[in-house]
Amino acid sequence: MNGDKTDYGCFVTGVNCATNDKLAYKQMLENKKKHNKEKGTLGFHFIQSFKENEINDPYKVHEIGLKWADKLFGDKYQFIISTHLDKGHYHNHIIINSVSLEGKKFNACKQSLKDARDYSDEIAKEYNLNIIPFNKDSVPKSYKEWNEEKRGTSWKAHIKKDIDSVIKSSQTFEGFMEKMEQLGYSMKQGHVKYMTFKAPGMERSVRGKTLGPEYTEDRIKERILLQATFKFTETKRYRYRTRTSRTKLKDAARQYKYKHGSIAVNFVLMLALMRTLRNRDSAQPANGRFKKKDFSIDLQILKLTSQLQYAGQYNLRSHSDLQDAISKSRATIGNINSTIKEAADLQQGMKIAVQAMETYSRYKEIYDEIMGSTIRRNLLKRKYQIEYETFVKASDQLKNLGLNEREFDLYKAKEKTHGEMIERLHEKSNEERKHLEKLLEIDRTLQRRGSISSFIEKNEKDRRREEDPNL
Repeated sequence: MNGDKTDYGCFVTGVNCATNDKLAYKQMLENKKKHNKEKGTLGFHFIQSFKENEINDPYKVHEIGLKWADKLFGDKYQFIISTHLDKGHYHNHIIINSVSLEGKKFNACKQSLKDARDYSDEIAKEYNLNIIPFNKDSVPKSYKEWNEEKRGTSWKAHIKKDIDSVIKSSQTFEGFMEKMEQLGYSMKQGHVKYMTFKAPGMERSVRGKTLGPEYTEDRIKERILLQATFKFTETKRYRYRTRTSRTKLKDAARQYKYKHGSIAVNFVLMLALMRTLRNRDSAQPANGRFKKKDFSIDLQILKLTSQLQYAGQYNLRSHSDLQDAISKSRATIGNINSTIKEAADLQQGMKIAVQAMETYSRYKEIYDEIMGSTIRRNLLKRKYQIEYETFVKASDQLKNLGLNEREFDLYKAKEKTHGEMIERLHEKSNEERKHLEKLLEIDRTLQRRGSISSFIEKNEKDRRREEDPNL
């Protein structure tokens, strides 16, 4: 068990075995030796996940995992539950010994998997959590296949990639078959119930339906038909033609060079040039035909005007002023992010402490009832085993943190204030990032020495093509 992921063992529970993973492993092996069943599958690994931000209380997640395992395995198996807090969502890992305390092997089959899902859904309803609807078209994967796909070595993923690629370039199903054969595939279809694919180097074929619902023969034919029927071509773009001298415009663009010194002067020069381009002989369409207007010049003017105003707002008189402002903004963002990281690490611990307080308060009455009984204590412990163990874990953690009941309200208020401070820091960081991006945009504009000339030349080339399509 990884202590970083489980708050150093606070969210780990062993049932019929130790909580320590190494000791639990030894106990599970001893149980196998006892029943002479050391061969075969050593154990099974279940993962119970929840949507991000659906549950923010790790104690509740751990409690749900214990209830689910109790329904599925009862008191007959050794298993260990670990609640991980390291991802964006809390989740449980449950490792079960494949051999029960009575010496029976766990029957991992479709029915046991269905039972696992049904029990999980049943408990989710108790806690008003979301339930994932069953997808009848989903194709289950073994751990081996999942791991290979993750590493990029899955032959099934390779076959699906080839099929998808060939479908995109095929007009007919016959053409698809020919191209797959050219890639070295052997296929059976038509005279067999299910279409099969055999990749080069493979000993056995795989059914298309095994690859997924998109790879059956009927579905492949549908995909090819859709691909061949619906083709989208780029629509022709129209621009206004004008009678302004191209030579003058190109000469003006070539004369523009970055001038050291005032940022405002450089922007004014660019704006003047762009307005010259826009204010050419205007609205009259060539050959009496109306064309769709190109607004790119107007957008450039708006962008340059906005940047000029921003430079004036922050008193950026020279390029060195701009570079100093960029360096200062980056340093500010770095300092804020460092503070946020430290505060977030502290807040994570504070959140878990608050959740421990809530768990403590939720089950204290049950704990007091159990401890206040003498004759019925063991009976009540068995009845409220999950609630009792959850309370003890919360109580132990609060003792380690040096917190008692009298300090609960004060600590919760402190945690809330800390969270509000982090939100303000995030807002400040976002504002500073926006400021930095605007400064960098101004810098990129000033450094783009040849862009204005390129923009105008491209604009003129497009017009010449419309006037003479043979160019």
